[in-house]
Amino acid sequence: MLHVSNKDARKLALSQQGLLSAVPKFGKGKGAVLRAIEHLGYIQIDAISVIQRAHHHTLWTRVPSYQPHYLYRLLARDKQIFEYWSHAAAFLPIKDYAYSLCLKNFLSQKDKHWYRVDPKLKNQVLKRVEEEGPLYARDFETPGGHSGEMWGWKPAKRALHELFMEGRIAIKSRDNFQRLYDLTERVIPGQSVPDVSVPSLTEYIWHLCQQAIRAHGLVTVPEIRYQRHISKGQVERLLRNKISQGEITEVKVGNSSPSYYSFPELMEEVPRRVIKQMHFLSPFDNAIIQRKRVKELFDFEYQTEIYYPVHKRRYGYFSLPILFGT
Repeated sequence: MLHVSNKDARKLALSQQGLLSAVPKFGKGKGAVLRAIEHLGYIQIDAISVIQRAHHHTLWTRVPSYQPHYLYRLLARDKQIFEYWSHAAAFLPIKDYAYSLCLKNFLSQKDKHWYRVDPKLKNQVLKRVEEEGPLYARDFETPGGHSGEMWGWKPAKRALHELFMEGRIAIKSRDNFQRLYDLTERVIPGQSVPDVSVPSLTEYIWHLCQQAIRAHGLVTVPEIRYQRHISKGQVERLLRNKISQGEITEVKVGNSSPSYYSFPELMEEVPRRVIKQMHFLSPFDNAIIQRKRVKELFDFEYQTEIYYPVHKRRYGYFSLPILFGT
């Protein structure tokens, strides 16, 4: 087991997040946006745009030359990223597409993800998309805007969501943040996906471990499992196996109680010199989205108060954490 100070652990975490270098870690332009998404594993999508929508804000923080159209070109034209679910709605790199199949297959065997939808309605919604081509949820409104019992906007929208989560349809593009749905095979053609075979459970968990360590430098088991349909025991068994093979190392940070895990080579790359910079972070930024991690590693307690009633808010509806140095 390796022992590192809290300060070095924070340096490594921020460095891996692309928030600690005077020179942008991912470079410039559209290519940098793709490199950032591939390195971080996902970029959370959020509809709130008090300052700017979370996905644009998070990428701009790491790619100073960022322009919103870079993201949509990567999605709709280049097909190098796709929309699906990470711990929330997210843009993900197309190279990781196969790992999304694990959740899709799991959900397709359940009655619902968020909503319980009449199977007949789901099939009818799917048939319309198949026959008519790309459709928005608004395309399922009845004439005059009045919702009928079967084709009501909300039931159809829920059916679209469930079909999306099962992988039967995908998001082709957006118009003013409204999703345009089409059949998955028409949105993500086979030639753009490096592998469409479904990974085994072990392969899937190992992917999550590698992704989390690559993005954060060092992570705990709960952080790897965050909002995932895998058990603590499954992750711990795989990590023990990888430790015995020398691919993973266990790390103790300061006097903290949880064990962290990292790659041996990463622990040799902790930055020694830090150029202090100021970043205003999105509340949904990858670096701070796991509030318990931020509390344990940075001793910083933060909550998104948009979900709190007014009388319980300390700082206001939408406050941005400020990062300066380590």
